[in-house]
Amino acid sequence: MKKLIFVLVFTASVWAQDGPTDQTSMPSKSEISELTAKAEQKVDSFEEAVRNAKPHLDQIDPKFATNYLDAASTAHTLIKGIQKSGPSAYALVALVGTLDDLALDGSTGSVLLLKTDEERVSAGKQPDSGRLTSVLVLSTASTACNDISELILHATLRFVSAEERLLGSLLDKGK
Repeated sequence: MKKLIFVLVFTASVWAQDGPTDQTSMPSKSEISELTAKAEQKVDSFEEAVRNAKPHLDQIDPKFATNYLDAASTAHTLIKGIQKSGPSAYALVALVGTLDDLALDGSTGSVLLLKTDEERVSAGKQPDSGRLTSVLVLSTASTACNDISELILHATLRFVSAEERLLGSLLDKGK
């Protein structure tokens, strides 16, 4: 009986594996277009969250909101470039990096705002509801940037994999 179970499990696991012949497909232009459109929306939401949090961030350091908005502007520029000229591995990686920066900026800003509100409460003052709302909105925008960045990363890896296969095939033919 144990041998039968082993054979069934082994056979099922072999059938379940696609192995090295499974080739990932290059993302289509429409897939990249859809992802960049979603990224544009997430960056817009991030900018709105930063603008709403700006008065509170400025109390900590005026450079925070300015830097966060500059990074969002960079993301918009990269997205528009991809939408206009089509995807390249370089542009997609740059976009993933910039979206990751936005996610980190949003998280950092949220923590800083939460910390300053905690200090207010420790000093016997009431929590600042506007600041806490900014924390929530900034944190949500940060998570959204992280999520779309991950989706674009997976498409980018498929893009690079397909390019490498094509290049390898061309180099093999040239020998």
